[in-house]
Amino acid sequence: MKNQFTRRHFLATAGAAASVTLLSEPLFDGASVLAAVPLVRRDVGRMDADDPILLAYRKAIKAMQALPNTNPRSWAYQAAIHWTTLPGPLQVAWDSCEHGTDFFWSWHRMYLYWFERIIRKICKEPCWALPYWDWAPGSELQLPAPFRDPASELYTVNRHPAINSGAGSLNPLAIDIGPAFSNTNFLAANSIIQGPHGSVHVEVGGWMGSVATAAQDPIFYLHHSNVDRQWNLWLAQGGGRTDPLTNATWKSKQYTFFDENGAQVKMTACQILRAAQQLNYVYECEPPQVKEYCLRFPPPWWIFVQEVLSSLPLPPVELKAEPVTFPIELKEIRQRIALLVESKTDTLFLELDEVEAEKQPGVVWAVYVGLPPGAEPDSKSPYYVGVVSLFGAGIRSEVHHGFKPARFLYPLNRALQAAMKENEERLTVTFVPLGILIDGKPSRPEVKSPVRIGKAALLVEHRKEQKEPKREKEPES
Repeated sequence: MKNQFTRRHFLATAGAAASVTLLSEPLFDGASVLAAVPLVRRDVGRMDADDPILLAYRKAIKAMQALPNTNPRSWAYQAAIHWTTLPGPLQVAWDSCEHGTDFFWSWHRMYLYWFERIIRKICKEPCWALPYWDWAPGSELQLPAPFRDPASELYTVNRHPAINSGAGSLNPLAIDIGPAFSNTNFLAANSIIQGPHGSVHVEVGGWMGSVATAAQDPIFYLHHSNVDRQWNLWLAQGGGRTDPLTNATWKSKQYTFFDENGAQVKMTACQILRAAQQLNYVYECEPPQVKEYCLRFPPPWWIFVQEVLSSLPLPPVELKAEPVTFPIELKEIRQRIALLVESKTDTLFLELDEVEAEKQPGVVWAVYVGLPPGAEPDSKSPYYVGVVSLFGAGIRSEVHHGFKPARFLYPLNRALQAAMKENEERLTVTFVPLGILIDGKPSRPEVKSPVRIGKAALLVEHRKEQKEPKREKEPES
């Protein structure tokens, strides 16, 4: 699928929400008792180490790790579906994860769904559901305590030592999901959420820091359970937020996984729109899930039209261990920007493209636009627009389906509204390196590889109402 922001591109979506009916089909043979009420994915921060859900997860991990790598239900095979460093030819479904694409949210929902079914079958607990690590929008910044016990199957030494000891915790500046949640366009939100998602990978470190090894860490699946929950929470905000229901490519692209019996299965996005109804799960402490259908488009219908407002002349930008800046000249576009930032239907973005490093930098950079000199960096600042966090795309030593540079989007309306009040003719883009917190205080980050930024541009996205979209001839799921 073409990236929606690379050229003038049209995306039609529907904008309405409704609560779900708690009803689904059983997940596997013998589970018909579960058909009436979805299983609950619980907040791991509310669970003790001896909670039956975590004990069952440990039991399943141990059993799966004992299976040969060629068994689709084995720990190694399931991790390899995300990506793998295992030698030999790729097996069915290996190396199929989606990062830096429009399929990030949808692919990972499918992946977790089948993984959860395998765990449930192997641990022989028909009510087992995958917990989530609420690092955002909650505040569980430390690695959950049960995953820090060296005697547990939930532990691996392959993490940042301070994260494993409990002295270290995630930096709130690195994992703020506000910029993603502020967007009503699914494809923009799906793109932006990958920044804070990647920050969690980078700051946990070790296996989690690389796409090739991340799914070997048991915390990976709880991390992505929360990312999946964020999709539900984004939709629940309303305001026109919806899945891209008229985008045939997004809805029909098919992926291969394995069920709890080791049989191949295929799945598309149309089969996962209604998690409670289609997949039989809800999240603890979550509002009612939005109920959407591939062939039903409740009004209003929106079309998102994007254009390049200005390609920014970019000096060589290399992100290292000290803050770095580059300017945005406003003189020629100031009047137009002033109108756009006040619009309720237009969104301005800063696009960074051709972003790359030789290897995983091990560091996240907070990005600010218009930050006044001497101002304290803060994710609550109107000048904060997001993060640069390389995970997957952009890392030359981690070639995934061929090298692809990373690209980042940052919504600018709030930052520009604040900056325009100062009547400046030049804005500064500021990159601030972030270290994890140690005993609650920011640490000085060690940059293992500098990050180069090749291109930058200002984009504007117009949201327009359109007539009812044409129905597609496809089976409803």
